[in-house]
Amino acid sequence: MKQFRITATCFDASGAPIPVTWYGEAETPDIAVQCMREEAQGNGWSVGAIICVQQRKISKGVEVVE
Repeated sequence: MKQFRITATCFDASGAPIPVTWYGEAETPDIAVQCMREEAQGNGWSVGAIICVQQRKISKGVEVVE
């Protein structure tokens, strides 16, 4: 598993934009985006745009963000 951070714009039920940052673990970036979409939909939000997908990996005990 790899750690991911996804920045996105979602919309609530009234259509108001919500800036969202999702943190989680997944095997690939595509799976991470799918997990984020499922969590957003579970909150009753729709995903407008995925702004950024970052993968974090550990190098010699130090976390590095790509």
